[in-house]
Amino acid sequence: MDIYLDYANWKFENHELISNLVKNKSKTISRFTSVIAVVDYLYDKVVNKKALTNDEEVIFSTGFDYIYDQFHLIKTILEYKFDNNISEMEKCAKTINLLLYINEFQSEALDHNLDKVNIKLLDDLEEKVNSYLDKKENAPDEYFQILNDVNNKIFEQNGIEIHTVDQIFYEIALEYNIYEEDDYNLYNQFINSKIKR
Repeated sequence: MDIYLDYANWKFENHELISNLVKNKSKTISRFTSVIAVVDYLYDKVVNKKALTNDEEVIFSTGFDYIYDQFHLIKTILEYKFDNNISEMEKCAKTINLLLYINEFQSEALDHNLDKVNIKLLDDLEEKVNSYLDKKENAPDEYFQILNDVNNKIFEQNGIEIHTVDQIFYEIALEYNIYEEDDYNLYNQFINSKIKR
């Protein structure tokens, strides 16, 4: 099986969840809608028998892996923390996005072979955020600043500049004219401003 067929099968298998999240304008997935848009755009090129460049193949593969991981985590949260109730989960969208960011930074830390002491800072924060989701509550806004402080300690002190996948794919979406500059969702701006503080 090729990756494009894998993507089509994944979308088919997750059609109900994806449709419900999109139909309800889910804030849970809003931060990575640009990733979905770019991957869909490239997939449509393949379906229309247009060859992708090597760079586009890498972009597609990276984007699909990212979407797969994000949806897997969202599905797990939906099932185990919110008893498959999407509207209840949406009430904690801000905290779920915070958790998704923490997971992304954990992966970056592992990719850069940072020591366990640094990674433990993210693991501890993940545990605290999960405790709020266990109670079906949003974590305080201060947790975004805590994440920012942890990232400064971990990445900036090690001379590592991090660009989140959603930021990178938003830039790619602009290059493909999928989005206009002012289409950038206000919720994304809020989340990213909290992270960058």
